[in-house]
Amino acid sequence: MSDFEFRVRRDGAIARLDLNRPDEGNAMTRAMMVQLAATLRETGSDPSVHLVVLEARGAHFCKGRDGKGESRAGMTPYEIRVKMMGAVLGSYEAIASVPVPVVALVHADALGFGAAMAVACDITLAAADACFAFPEIEHDIPPTMAMCAALGKVNAKALSWLIYSAEKISAERAAAVGLASKVLPQASFAADSEAFLQTLASRPRLVLETIKRYQARAEHLTPEMASEYAGTLLALVR
Repeated sequence: MSDFEFRVRRDGAIARLDLNRPDEGNAMTRAMMVQLAATLRETGSDPSVHLVVLEARGAHFCKGRDGKGESRAGMTPYEIRVKMMGAVLGSYEAIASVPVPVVALVHADALGFGAAMAVACDITLAAADACFAFPEIEHDIPPTMAMCAALGKVNAKALSWLIYSAEKISAERAAAVGLASKVLPQASFAADSEAFLQTLASRPRLVLETIKRYQARAEHLTPEMASEYAGTLLALVR
């Protein structure tokens, strides 16, 4: 898959990144994850981009990781951590590092890495018929990396259930526990999500950057420091 490329399209202030493997359920190899991270960082650094969108086509938003052809033969534990695990974690880190909001348009099922990628985004819009699941435990894999993406977004009890049970949950349930931001009707998903994207992209980039920066950092501060940081940021922007 060395010739694989994500489809990136500009639509005014919106940068749209298509996962571009509909025939494979948009499953992603580790090499693709590395490319995804690089594409996100490059796209988000463009000052004319106000919004980055992850979208896909086909029967799945993303059915997980494509491990075909992978081998750990001859690799040290350090090399496994950097080259294999690093590709997955680097995708989540890249989403967080984009200065402006990253929106996932989950038009269909998001499984495994797909669910983790969706929850890692700042906003996750889900079509009503979409489902989410973390099935790794069924393959005797502890999905610690997927859990990493969900920490602080999905409540602890719900995350434990999803991970241990591998249950596939509805979009409505996903929104209730924090995996998704909002559920939109299946029939009007494209139109409804587009209306939201256009409205959000019309906001000044500085405003969008400031909101994302504050949300990412303030949760780690004491209430007093969070208050001080909020006032300081707003004073600088205004």
